[in-house]
Amino acid sequence: MRTTIFKNFFFLSAAAILVTTLLISVVMYKGFYRDMRVEVEQEAKYIGAAVDLNGASYLQTIEDIRGDRVTLIASDGTVVFDNRQKPSLMENHLDRPEVAAALTQGSSEGVRMSETLGQQTFYHAIKLADGSILRVANTTSNVYTVAAINLVYVALICLVMLILIWLLAKGQTEAIVAPINRLDLENPLSNQVYDEFSPLLRKLEQQNRLIQETYNTLKRERDEFQSITQNMNEGLIVLNGQGEMLLVNKRAGAIFGKAATGHYLTLNRSAEFREVAEKALQGTPAESQLSQGGRIYHLLAAPSAAGQGSDGQPEGAVVLALDVTEKEETDHLRREFSGNVSHELKTPLTSILGYAEIMKAGIVPQADMPDFAAKIYSEAKRMIALVEDILKLSKLDEGLGEEAHGPVDLQEVCKGVMNRLEAAAEAAQVSLEFDGTEGSQPVYVMGSLPMLDELVFNLCENAIKYNKRPGQVKVTLTAEPVCLTVADTGIGIAREHQERVFERFYRVDKSHSKMTGGTGLGLSIVKHVVKRHGAALELESQQGKGTTIRVCF
Repeated sequence: MRTTIFKNFFFLSAAAILVTTLLISVVMYKGFYRDMRVEVEQEAKYIGAAVDLNGASYLQTIEDIRGDRVTLIASDGTVVFDNRQKPSLMENHLDRPEVAAALTQGSSEGVRMSETLGQQTFYHAIKLADGSILRVANTTSNVYTVAAINLVYVALICLVMLILIWLLAKGQTEAIVAPINRLDLENPLSNQVYDEFSPLLRKLEQQNRLIQETYNTLKRERDEFQSITQNMNEGLIVLNGQGEMLLVNKRAGAIFGKAATGHYLTLNRSAEFREVAEKALQGTPAESQLSQGGRIYHLLAAPSAAGQGSDGQPEGAVVLALDVTEKEETDHLRREFSGNVSHELKTPLTSILGYAEIMKAGIVPQADMPDFAAKIYSEAKRMIALVEDILKLSKLDEGLGEEAHGPVDLQEVCKGVMNRLEAAAEAAQVSLEFDGTEGSQPVYVMGSLPMLDELVFNLCENAIKYNKRPGQVKVTLTAEPVCLTVADTGIGIAREHQERVFERFYRVDKSHSKMTGGTGLGLSIVKHVVKRHGAALELESQQGKGTTIRVCF
């Protein structure tokens, strides 16, 4: 813009000066020419008057004077005098237009090429008193010479003016452009600049507000999108049409543990991941299962809904990685639990059905009937205990048990459980010992009284059932920190079984469990109650020497 303004300013001014100079030159030339005509005419009149007074001899006095050409021509056309040429060498001038016109009119003038001088010449001729013709001439080249001399000064003046114009144009250009360069485009309306810029500045202000509003909207949407995608539990991967990763959220980065840039194959090269990604990039939704780092992920891939490229292919794809490890494990446990429940229920039912069939057939001696009835009763009781434990576990699994609702005195719970199990311990020849806090001070924990009672009861009951004869069970309770410890002197648990004793229906010695009437669910219930109360569960055992289970709240 600066260059354009400068060029326009300079060349316009220069053109104006050049045109003005040309016009001045023309005017000057015409002025000089007019002055020359007047001068020649006046000179002719003066010399003619002198010749009329003094005769032709007057002309001899001006013969050596350099200036206009003076010629005296007789009435018959013979040249009598010429201050530039010898008269004898000159031809008759009667045919000259100015001479012929002067003879008839008294005076005449004209412009033509001089045969004697060989130049464009202006002539003024007058008729003298004696009838001769006096002619004064001056060449137009003299006018050019005078004009040329003056044009040198005009040219110098033009050059000076052009330099001044160049400087002025540069200064004016800077003065014009400077306010524009100083425009505050962030606050257009605060500028004090040319009135012609007001519509533009108002438009800029509107555009700035629109851009700012759009930017704020996009930034808010971007932040919301990032907040959602980066904090979601599912791994999210967004690909463009070439398979390059546009977005990999934190969860996806944690799952695959690789760089989040480049082609998707740099993230994971498994066949499952590659298959769903390729199908989605071809426009077909796909899903698969992927095992990664000991976890199981369900992969869902779908083509981008933003549009299609010129080749009809999707512009990208979205891949979701859902962690379904717990779900798969839960499904496995549920299937295993269903099978175990069926098996556990089938055993007492088969026994009951067998005894009942024998009694129905009447082949049981009357003396043995009480024994058969006792066995049926025992199996039915065992089945009821199993069903009750299954119901307890189901409630705990579904979160239907009583929620933690207040402080529970764990010391009172332990005393109550030991009182209830005192008869069973005596029958099993096991002594019970409780070591509580000093002065039987209450030990409170936040939780559900029925659940905590079930916890202590199952731990103590197991310690009695799987003890030796004679044996001992010691229950210890501490207040800081709150820890419940149940130790027995029983058969113990081998190291290879210690990790699984809290599984449902898992028994170290099935024959012993059947003999004691155990359901195999007691420690599973203990584990669930501990988990519901946010406590820690520890087990220490040595085969043949006893087991210690500790619960810390």
